Amino acid sequence: MKKNVFLFFLALFGILFTGCQNNESGFPSSDNPTVVVSTKEIYGAPSRKFEIKAALADDLGLKSVEIQIPELSLDKTISFATDPLLETYDLSYFFEVPAGRGTSETFKIKLIITDVSGNVVNEEINLRLDGEFAAPSITMITPKEGAVILLSTSNKMPVNFVVNDDSGIDYVQIKCTELGIDETVQLTGSPQSYTFNKTYTLPVTAANYVLTITAKDKFAIPNTGSLNVNVVATNEYPAIYLCDQPKGTNLTTDAVGVPMYFHEKTGQDFEFKYYADKDNKEIYFLGQESDFAPHCFGLNASGELVDDVASTAIVLPTKGYYKIKVNPNTLKYTAEKYTPTSKVWADVANGLWHDDAAQRKPFVSVCGGGIDGANWDTWNAWVVTKLHLANNAANPYQLVGEYTLTGTMEATFTGQWWDPSWRLIKNGIATMSPGENGNAKYAAAPGVYKVVLDTELERVFITKK
Repeated sequence: MKKNVFLFFLALFGILFTGCQNNESGFPSSDNPTVVVSTKEIYGAPSRKFEIKAALADDLGLKSVEIQIPELSLDKTISFATDPLLETYDLSYFFEVPAGRGTSETFKIKLIITDVSGNVVNEEINLRLDGEFAAPSITMITPKEGAVILLSTSNKMPVNFVVNDDSGIDYVQIKCTELGIDETVQLTGSPQSYTFNKTYTLPVTAANYVLTITAKDKFAIPNTGSLNVNVVATNEYPAIYLCDQPKGTNLTTDAVGVPMYFHEKTGQDFEFKYYADKDNKEIYFLGQESDFAPHCFGLNASGELVDDVASTAIVLPTKGYYKIKVNPNTLKYTAEKYTPTSKVWADVANGLWHDDAAQRKPFVSVCGGGIDGANWDTWNAWVVTKLHLANNAANPYQLVGEYTLTGTMEATFTGQWWDPSWRLIKNGIATMSPGENGNAKYAAAPGVYKVVLDTELERVFITKK
């Protein structure tokens, strides 16, 4: 009898032990987990990141998800906490394709989802490396950014631009709410290049307008490019610019001062002060800041001032400072040489910081943003010597140097405790403090730039080296 009882309990223990072995997770049985991927096909490219997105769920709790692309050495496991149990999870995982892979290659992304009960579900996503991610490029021919349309001459606005895209163009759209323009051109055959050319009629009232040009391509995952163009429709010129660059020069490359903004304006009489750095210096007057068209004032064959992109340059015969007056309506100009009488800031390269003003020697450096090494502390402007300007040996009224710009910049050129200082405001104007307040921000591509502060002109020129 005792032997039978012993065998009974031994059998019971064996059953219980086996049961524990078959349920190692310690969780009851549950349904399989579910997975819903955002797309069954992902486009990538060498050296580019792509995103794997999926919604994971389980009626009891998720344990882990494995992400595998063996050929790309991807084997990632994301494990989930079980206290409390996680019933849903939005997977968002980024992976960069190695640089050496080919654009024609394809792979399978394997997702292995396991729940706390030990149920496993597999999902596969196709990965292609022939993705095209660049937005269509839009090149404006006319009008350029900041273009001036002189209504007294014509109220017609030609709009001409070119769109290019490797995967083909789906449509282009031209919008201007103020002018009631909302035009979409749906293209057939997915051309890789398209030229839009149409003339719109402006109202006779002077106003500023913003044209928005949009283009979408035909890639499987469409890319959209957009460009805003500001246009000034006016009965008279709000500004005239002096340009000493050859025709064809990209006037948007430099950060500040090219072309140069006028100094005084009375009606349509514009006055400039200008320094010609050599004999026979060639200049033009422009009706807009960013391009030679549509209004470029130069000379015709008879030596008369004309508004013509084909005109030739005005020549300043000898090196030095000039006072120049121009009227774009009467097409008259004068250029007279003069000798400056403003203060010369000499020997700034040998400046000296000192708390005692009597022992201090002026230096000129810079405070601001978007300039490598600069901040808004004048002590920093002193100790970071690469920011110091030096005298131009060829012109005592110019302080020169080189700065590395890191992006959108603003600046005040300064000595110790803002004495002396020139604040860079809008249009390249550098007023000597306590002049006009409000440092302007200037968009600039990162890089090395030449810097010229002309204390006589109260202008700054920051040009790409």
